[in-house]
Amino acid sequence: MRRLNIPLIADALFAGLCAFLLFFTAVRYYTKSPVWGLVFGVAAALLFGALAFLYIGKRQKKSLLLSRDEREKRLLALHLSLSSDGYIKKLFLSALGDGAKVSGKKIVKDGCANFFIFGMQPLSGDDAARVIKYNFDGGKKIYCNHLSPEAESLAAHFSIETETIDGVYSLLKEKRLLPQKYAYEEGAKPKLAKRIKSRFNRRISPPLFWSGAGLLALSYFTFYPIYYIVTGSILIFLAALSFVINQS
Repeated sequence: MRRLNIPLIADALFAGLCAFLLFFTAVRYYTKSPVWGLVFGVAAALLFGALAFLYIGKRQKKSLLLSRDEREKRLLALHLSLSSDGYIKKLFLSALGDGAKVSGKKIVKDGCANFFIFGMQPLSGDDAARVIKYNFDGGKKIYCNHLSPEAESLAAHFSIETETIDGVYSLLKEKRLLPQKYAYEEGAKPKLAKRIKSRFNRRISPPLFWSGAGLLALSYFTFYPIYYIVTGSILIFLAALSFVINQS
């Protein structure tokens, strides 16, 4: 049975409530009719609540898939950097499939020598040069975590194929050879965008909402309602926006 996404439902209901307050107050003010205000308020609540549900749900799914893949790539890169040569050869012997044979520190398949140089730092020009100097009649391919500009330039000049962690991850995932347990489970670092959005986060939403709702309520009793409606509407809108855009 599929579990209810309570945070998603709560966010959608909150967006609908904000829309109801905005439209009910504005329509009632201009039409002088609470009935029309209620009609438009309910319609706006349903419409914007549904739109928020679809938008936030899509953002959550996309973010979850991307963050999961990126985290796995980082863990895989570190795992391969810390693994022994024997483990790596056994892993890629299975990944490359039929016809692959171990020859020293490389694996040969279909006349191509595959080299595996996984490290914490990007593949250097010296690493690429050692592969270039290796005497082999067929083609050459280097598997690594990342490439330095010097290594990339040398590999391209000498027609050496390269595969970074993105391709390695896709290959192992396709062959169902991703490690069940990584050598080191690192904590995910906060992204720059999240650090920037922390200035405008979900914690500011409740005070904005209650301040806006209070101003909208005062508009029913004051001689100058337009100021309270405009200011309260802005605060309510910002409260809803802080919930919608800050999805992990």
